[in-house]
Amino acid sequence: MGESYASNKYVLPAKIPWLMKQTWSDILFLHYPVKKEVLELHLPPNLELDTYEGTGWVTIVPYMMKASGFRGLPSIPMGAGIPGINVRTYVKAGEKPGIYFFKLAIRNRLAAIAAKSFFQLPYLYMDISLRRTGETVCFESRAHPIPLVCEYRVQSPASPVEKGSLGEWLLERYCFYTTGPKGKLLRGDIFHESWIIQNIDLIGMENNIFSTFRLNPQSFRPVIHYSKQLNVHFWPLVSME
Repeated sequence: MGESYASNKYVLPAKIPWLMKQTWSDILFLHYPVKKEVLELHLPPNLELDTYEGTGWVTIVPYMMKASGFRGLPSIPMGAGIPGINVRTYVKAGEKPGIYFFKLAIRNRLAAIAAKSFFQLPYLYMDISLRRTGETVCFESRAHPIPLVCEYRVQSPASPVEKGSLGEWLLERYCFYTTGPKGKLLRGDIFHESWIIQNIDLIGMENNIFSTFRLNPQSFRPVIHYSKQLNVHFWPLVSME
């Protein structure tokens, strides 16, 4: 299962070049199992929920955007050193499994407006902070609709995600799906190298996100992954209809 999902990274638009490049750092993944029938109520009708052994998953991703820029142009000054967070689940449309975002937030108003316009994603501006001291990272997002406060310490050496594992199924996703103003299904392809992950020691966390989205996870103890840095390329949206 994992190997076939990872191979989708090479399924990209044949005649369309990538549009944007970003560098992310201190990327934390908090994965929670959620019943399939609960998640299906939150999806557009033209998307199918993707499950792992019959269970749906929701992932909360706090991170730092270190750099951002369009193809052929210098990096955008406003795209550097900006913390962000997103809440997502896992879906299928056609033959390419991907991600569906419930909400995304970033601490830059112009960047949020631009991302919402270019990629038709539910972006918003929020007052977010991410501070790193040595191997300890503190993330804080207290406002509705994505309230999360956590502190963690990076511990283990970096290693590739295990082939065929739940981790690979969750992480090795190379597109997202969204809908346009009239409900038209769109796909945004992305490309990056396979994830290199580390373990963390979760020092403390206050997570009130699930009540916001009216989702009840089967367990409040998340499966956790962490990656220090990743370069990502984004392609323009393509219609699935």
